[in-house]
Amino acid sequence: MKNKLTALLAIAAVLAVSAVSCGEDKPDENVTPDLPVLATEAESTQALTTEAESEETTEVSTEAETEAETTTEEIVETTTEAEETTEATEETTEPEPEPEPEPEPEPAPEPQGATFGFGTLHSEAGGIVSALGEPLNVTSAPACFANGADSKIYTYDGIVIECYVLDGVEKINCVTITSSNYSTDTGITIGSSQADVEAAYGAGEASGPYTIYRNGNSELDVKYDGGAVTEIVFYTAV
Repeated sequence: MKNKLTALLAIAAVLAVSAVSCGEDKPDENVTPDLPVLATEAESTQALTTEAESEETTEVSTEAETEAETTTEEIVETTTEAEETTEATEETTEPEPEPEPEPEPEPAPEPQGATFGFGTLHSEAGGIVSALGEPLNVTSAPACFANGADSKIYTYDGIVIECYVLDGVEKINCVTITSSNYSTDTGITIGSSQADVEAAYGAGEASGPYTIYRNGNSELDVKYDGGAVTEIVFYTAV
């Protein structure tokens, strides 16, 4: 028994010595060790959600910025193309030349032989036709007259010269005046009054709208409208 007690005391002494030597390294009971702080599950979820929303917002902003940049580039390209098209149009389009003013028509020269009378009838037509210039129209008909002569008619503006052609010679048988550019050898023209005509030729012979003045087988026919001359005809039978 005594030996057991002694053994127990020895063991207790050893334990006491161990306790004293280990006590030097014992940490301060008041020092709190740095341990990682574990977030709660709700805080972790909220952090993940916030991070995801932030990433989505960043992606949306980036997409919007990209679209804006693309739109700006398209506008710039369109504007550049429009400017290039305008420049090309300006380069290729030549200014239209200003139309030259049309020359004013020269007044028709006063033809020679612009006056006519009984002496014009049966005269050769060459000189008068030449003096009147280029006719508007020329018509002819063979053997139109009773003596077998051909007919040839020169039409001008305001006057018509009718001829009979015998043995190749053209002679005047009728002159019809409808323009004041021409007159009788007594000064009667289109627009003259009936009093003027009567002063030059007398009373004459009324026949409808005409007044007829005879000279052998030739005659002067004057047509009136409202007391003014509208047509003068010198005529001879062939």
